[in-house]
Amino acid sequence: MSDIPPRSGKLTREQQRAVKQRQKDFAAALKSQARAAHWRYAGGWIFRQSGDWFVDVLPWLLPERGAGLRLLIKPMALDPLFWDIVGASENHSLPLSFRANGAWVLRPATIDSQAGLDQADVELLATEVLGVADRQTEALLETMSLESMLAALPDKDDLFGQQRVLAICLLILAGQTETAFDLCRISSSEEHPIARGSGFL
Repeated sequence: MSDIPPRSGKLTREQQRAVKQRQKDFAAALKSQARAAHWRYAGGWIFRQSGDWFVDVLPWLLPERGAGLRLLIKPMALDPLFWDIVGASENHSLPLSFRANGAWVLRPATIDSQAGLDQADVELLATEVLGVADRQTEALLETMSLESMLAALPDKDDLFGQQRVLAICLLILAGQTETAFDLCRISSSEEHPIARGSGFL
């Protein structure tokens, strides 16, 4: 959640144009700086593969100064396993960016943060965002594991929808297939919209 209060009142057309232009300039700055910082850029996201993990960050401008970041880390093997289970193996050939902004992907819990709260210049903000993304990724990957991801999920009786699909796939990756099968057997009226009709749940 941003600590910076939103603008009060309705923006004029000129102000709206200025906001849109600033967003475009920020996106362009992020895209131009991403590769040198060992990130890739697509559709507003920055993303990369770090060993066995996929990392993506969705940044956005805060009013006047600063940027918000939403960071997600998941195993590289997670989405391909899901695709195979639901009969969408053709997704294996899609670009890496699909794991960030595609419709047929699993999304573990994200981490929200902020960068450059005293900074208005979009070029410098892009640099700040990439730096924060680097530091957060490095810190998280020191302790991230399949077991820690499973431990962060609710108890099995409280797993519904995408969370249950995520848990099943993580359990399979962790070699806990019997526990995964037990979760598949739990009836639920809240099937993941992607898995509905696939025979997965």
